Amino acid sequence: MLEVFAILTMLFVGAVVLGVVVLLAGLLKIVLKLALLPLVLGVKALVFVIGFVIALVVVGPVVLVVGALLLIPLLILGGIVWAGVAIVT
Repeated sequence: MLEVFAILTMLFVGAVVLGVVVLLAGLLKIVLKLALLPLVLGVKALVFVIGFVIALVVVGPVVLVVGALLLIPLLILGGIVWAGVAIVT
């Protein structure tokens, strides 16, 4: 009978030790996440800024060219409308 109690005690102690190890690992995980949070946020901000600059460098000239191409027909159309309004009034 004592052997059964010994085995049950060993199982209980093992479960308690395993539970404590799991709790400590979870606590360590939370502490490391909080400690590394400023570094992670800084890297994310840096990636965002670099991406924003790259987007401006790529999109800026495209918008400029499209605007220049659309400016000429719009100026012609505006001149026609202006001339029409000038004739009518």
